[in-house]
Amino acid sequence: MKLKCRPEDFRVEERLDLRTRRHGRYSIYRLEKRGWNTLDVMRELRKRHGLRQLGRAGLKDRHSLSVQYLSATGKGPAFVSGKGYHLRLVGMRDEPIRPGMLTGNRFTITLRSLTSDEAKLVAKAFPTVTRDGLPNYYDEQRFGSARHGKGFVAKRLVRGHNNGALRLWLATPSAADDSRTRSRKTNLESVWGDWARCQEYADPEGAPVFRHLLQHPRDYKGAVQRIPREMVELFVNAYQAWLWNETLASVVERSVGATVRRRYLLGSFVFPGAPAAGEVRYLRKLSIPVPGPGARFTSDRVAACMASVLAREGVELGGLKTKVRLNGGRFKPIRRPALVRPIRADHSKPANDEMHSGRLRMTLSFFLPSGSYATLIVKRLMLG
Repeated sequence: MKLKCRPEDFRVEERLDLRTRRHGRYSIYRLEKRGWNTLDVMRELRKRHGLRQLGRAGLKDRHSLSVQYLSATGKGPAFVSGKGYHLRLVGMRDEPIRPGMLTGNRFTITLRSLTSDEAKLVAKAFPTVTRDGLPNYYDEQRFGSARHGKGFVAKRLVRGHNNGALRLWLATPSAADDSRTRSRKTNLESVWGDWARCQEYADPEGAPVFRHLLQHPRDYKGAVQRIPREMVELFVNAYQAWLWNETLASVVERSVGATVRRRYLLGSFVFPGAPAAGEVRYLRKLSIPVPGPGARFTSDRVAACMASVLAREGVELGGLKTKVRLNGGRFKPIRRPALVRPIRADHSKPANDEMHSGRLRMTLSFFLPSGSYATLIVKRLMLG
């Protein structure tokens, strides 16, 4: 099976609680993009088109055809376009777009290069998954800042390892990086400590850090404080998400009789195999706080599982805070459902795949609430 052979094979469209009018302080845009992740296209819009104070509801990766909504201060142009993206003004409002406005996403996904057995597996598993749901793990996209496999930037910030956190962010290449990024990070890694030369290889995001270190070579705390807020939030969210995944995997193992597993970059997704009705009801009613100071538990089982995960990490709930005060560095203990169920779901019959001779394709369509991952649905279906 192959996924995301082309952007049109993975279409995602935001659904927002959004009302616009003819006048207001913010322009509201419908953004359609391919080949861009959300943060990169926002930087492009600031730099090339002068759009300011951009607000967004969700984050979409570059390996998709995605439709989402942005806000910008003032009355902006009716149309904005560039290679791989275009925006259309849909109205005005007095408040910017924020993450809390996102109600969910509608997905249309084409699976390609399926064997006959794989197509049968998907067709058989799809009704069960849409009926019972599946554990609501964060998928691997959430862990982009840790895809080098060397750990989490936020974990080092929690421990006060500021130099290590900076090096992990700026100078640790991964196999998943494109050749240009990998080369730049490798160069940074080789000259780390020579701040003048580091500036030659730095991304715009890292430039303020190296400028500061050029003037204050040992002030890693001050350098960390110059990490952009959006990046700090991504680092914190990635570490929280992994801790939550580990907690949920432990809860599933303790709550159901039979399980199936799927390895991923940083651990394993544990799914119920053939859960009994009572096991499904228990998981469906369960919500688990994302770990952070002030988290509250309604289940002793969940509390014990999270305590065990945190003990392995050498930290307690109250200690999940960066040693340096950072914009975007708060570990917010939001609650997240343990189980998610795709709704308004359907799938096509297998058909010949025009891109892969002798193989089949199938199209899945469904809606997921905000924060849930369509790619996880695909992974679960392929386990049968």
